[in-house]
Amino acid sequence: MRVGAVIAAAGKSGGYKSYDKMKSVDGIQVLRQMILNFKRAGVDEIVLITGYQAEQVEKKLAKLGAVFLRSEDYEKEEMITSAVRGMNYLKPRCEKFFFCPAGVSLFTEDTVRVLMQKAKENENDHEKVYVPVWEERKGHPILMDRNMIDQFASYEGEGGLKGAMDVLNVERIFVPVEDNGVAIYSGQGEPFREIFKEKEKERRIRPRVKLQLEKNENFFGPGIVFLLRQIDTLGSVRDACAKTGMSYSKGWSLIRSAEKELGYTVVERSPGGKHGGVASVSEAGKDILRKYELLEKDVVKYAEKRYKDIFES
Repeated sequence: MRVGAVIAAAGKSGGYKSYDKMKSVDGIQVLRQMILNFKRAGVDEIVLITGYQAEQVEKKLAKLGAVFLRSEDYEKEEMITSAVRGMNYLKPRCEKFFFCPAGVSLFTEDTVRVLMQKAKENENDHEKVYVPVWEERKGHPILMDRNMIDQFASYEGEGGLKGAMDVLNVERIFVPVEDNGVAIYSGQGEPFREIFKEKEKERRIRPRVKLQLEKNENFFGPGIVFLLRQIDTLGSVRDACAKTGMSYSKGWSLIRSAEKELGYTVVERSPGGKHGGVASVSEAGKDILRKYELLEKDVVKYAEKRYKDIFES
């Protein structure tokens, strides 16, 4: 089961802008931690909807492996619209999606794992939304199936995503979690700051693994893996670079280096003038991408286990 996540940070209530008045809380650090919590819990792909101060946000978070979808009309766009856009982007590759406003950012990776496990237990049921609950308070992130996207996309009523679920009679599974971060919102001010400080104190040291394949030189790692995923979705090297916060020249440099070391074509392309042409990941490219991702997951699990054995025993 491949799982994606959409973080709505464009700028309306609940977005990145909500951190402007919080002097002791760094909004960029909060977004960074959200992305890392999803990744560490095993979420495969993450989309960040940007708008307010988009260029600054994308630049500072560019190396974390999230895709940026920019909302140019973020002051007027409803959060449900952001959610649907992000989910549609991930739909071809992910069966389930998390959705979370940037303002509800203090959930833990353990909460993400609990929700994923609950959904896995009901993997063949495609009509449920999983909602974390702490002390009878419902929160985020919520987890849903990709088959539900069209229902939400067609909703034109009030109340955003919650309103859509109410009107459409979506069945919600409330999942108890030991995590007060799921139910606290940045707009609450001081209570949010206090829990933010608690979470920072609880955060532990951990290993961070960066897997590289090499032959004569390093040629296949997180950068090109992330780029190839987006090329496969968008059909364009230029668009893929833009979505990942990578320069066009850097993208082609990674592709050419990989093809040189592997001895075969990774990205098939046709000329296209100013728009950069049409591009697709070759079958051989998809094969090494799949194998790399399997190896990476095993290496990360092993590193976490050995770290605990050595540092925490």
